[in-house]
Amino acid sequence: MSETRRPQSRAEREEARARPGLDAWAGFPADRRPRPLVLLSETARPGGFPTGQAKQAFHDGLVTAGPDFPAPVLRALRRPPRGGREVPPLFLTRATPGETWFDTDRGRQTLPAWCVWAQDVTAPVWVLDPATAREAWQPPGWVPGAWHHEEAAIDADDRTLTFEFTGGHERSYRYSGARVLESGNAVALIPNLTKFPTGPHTLAGYRRQVTAALGRPLGHRVLLDQRGRPVKVTSPAPV
Repeated sequence: MSETRRPQSRAEREEARARPGLDAWAGFPADRRPRPLVLLSETARPGGFPTGQAKQAFHDGLVTAGPDFPAPVLRALRRPPRGGREVPPLFLTRATPGETWFDTDRGRQTLPAWCVWAQDVTAPVWVLDPATAREAWQPPGWVPGAWHHEEAAIDADDRTLTFEFTGGHERSYRYSGARVLESGNAVALIPNLTKFPTGPHTLAGYRRQVTAALGRPLGHRVLLDQRGRPVKVTSPAPV
C-alpha cells in the first residue's frame, strides 16, 4: 500500500521557498578582506530618455560609440541580442570618470563610476566602473537590480535585527517575529505569519516590520529575505 504524503504546512512551504536562494548564497566569501561587494542596484542607472525607442535601445544594450569612447564602459552597457522590436542604437558621445551612489547589501555606498552621455539625451547614465563591478560577488543566476527594497537595521550586538518588508494589510495578516535559517555564509529571515479569515485580502503590498534575533553575530554574512534575496542591512537600528 502506498504511503499517503501529508500536505506541507505553511512554515514548510515558506522554508522551501527560501531554501534555493539560501543555498545559492551559502558560498559567499565572508572572510575575504576587503569584503566583496553585494550589489543591489543595477550597474547602470539612467537619468531618463526623450523617447521610448531610446529607452528600449538602452535597456536592450543596443549602444554604439566613437573610437575614443572607453571600451570597458561600452562593453558594460552592451547586452546580447534579445530579438523583438528593432530600434535604432543609442549613440554614446562621451564618458567622464567620477563617482556616485549604488545600493549594496551593506547600505548605500559611493563607488567609482562613469558619467556617460548619449546623443539627444539630456540626462546622463551613471555606470559602475567595470573594475569595481568585477569585485562584486553574486551566485550564478543572480542579477543586480532584482532587490525588492527589503531592509534590516541591526543593533550594536550584531544579532538583533529589525526587518522591514512588503506584506499584507494589518487587518488581515499578523507578523510576529521571524524564523532564522542559516546555510554557510548566508542567513534568511522568514516572518512568522498569522492570516485572519476576515479583513481585506488584496494584492496590494504594505510596509511591515518584525524583530528577530540571530543565534550568532551576523558579521560579514549575507542577510536574505523570505524568498532568498539579499536584504540591505544598516546599523544602528533607528530609534
